Amino acid sequence: MKKNNQEKIFIGIDLGGKKKATTGLCILETKQGKPQFFLEYCRLCKDIKATEILKTIKPYLEKTEVIAIDGLLTIGKGKGLMRLYEKFLSTKIFRKERVNPLPPALLPKLSLAGRELVEKLKKYGFVLDKNLIETFPTLIKKLTEYSNILESVGITGNLSCQTENQKSALICAILSYLHSQFKTRYLGYKDGFLFLPEMSFWKKEWRQKFYQAWVSKDKLKYRYLITNIFK
Repeated sequence: MKKNNQEKIFIGIDLGGKKKATTGLCILETKQGKPQFFLEYCRLCKDIKATEILKTIKPYLEKTEVIAIDGLLTIGKGKGLMRLYEKFLSTKIFRKERVNPLPPALLPKLSLAGRELVEKLKKYGFVLDKNLIETFPTLIKKLTEYSNILESVGITGNLSCQTENQKSALICAILSYLHSQFKTRYLGYKDGFLFLPEMSFWKKEWRQKFYQAWVSKDKLKYRYLITNIFK
């Protein structure tokens, strides 16, 4: 989105929540507009410090178009520090499918790492909700046919994923590419936005479920919640 080079890079990060090697990182390179192969695919070291993550991705940032992160990049002000979109995704339909997010208050280290990373990436030209976005692979895996996304964007190369953290990082990297192609949609409020693939990638059943959740939501409680998912 911000660079004009033929060779472009898209980064996906899955922030780990424990002091183990659980932070996933995927760096996707494209040439002539099409994803071709992965430059790097790994798990980071035994913590989720923003400084360590930045150290790993810094060599790629000059050519990076978008960074998508599975992590808490903002926090809310209400109960559990939940953001408005998280409260919506905690309603019955999403709880039943086990895709409701955990409150940020239960993930203090993860939340701190995410917000610190946002601040550090500002120095490299990455702006939250523009070319630095938050996403939720757990929900994306429910909403979409994963193989259809790969086929649609034309990704080739080594797609081996050993852990769930790596798989989540891969989904984040793919979403960052889709975002550069204007194929993502948002859900949220000024306390934070979540980005998802556009509805053309969704399973039919989930298009119906999400619409049902949207039209049946509490009109007063969610009066400030906005989305362009249906556009």
